[in-house]
Amino acid sequence: MKILFLDIDGVLNSREYDRKRNWNEQTDIDETRLPLVKEIVDRTGADIVLISTWRSHWNGEESLCDEDGKYINRLFAKYGLSIYDKTPDLGLLSKRKDEVKAWLAEHAGEIERFAILDDYCFGWDDLSDFYVHTDPDYGLGLEEEHVAKAVSLLNG
Repeated sequence: MKILFLDIDGVLNSREYDRKRNWNEQTDIDETRLPLVKEIVDRTGADIVLISTWRSHWNGEESLCDEDGKYINRLFAKYGLSIYDKTPDLGLLSKRKDEVKAWLAEHAGEIERFAILDDYCFGWDDLSDFYVHTDPDYGLGLEEEHVAKAVSLLNG
């Protein structure tokens, strides 16, 4: 199994997007970024695991999602995407890398390859070789160069 660990804020949106989006509606995700996620999934066969703080809104069972979780599911489905799972919440002081490691440990022996898409660039340590850094301040979040790197990591 190939896994795409996916953050949302800073990957599926950006400062530029925030300046033009409709703040009166639920438009937190820049839909123009989702075809890029779809490209990664289509080219690699990877499953998506949420690492974003948004994961607290999402559950594999739709009825257990709150409105934000349902929004994620609707938007992803619109582009032929679905979320496979989410990393565990290890508490306020935990680091994202530890949550990714915990998820990987729980699925030991099942994972062929993985890539991490995130805009937070600190603290990946021994996972940094699998990390694809997006920049929402000077870019659009997820862009073609990140797609190429993620596909390369996932396909070897």
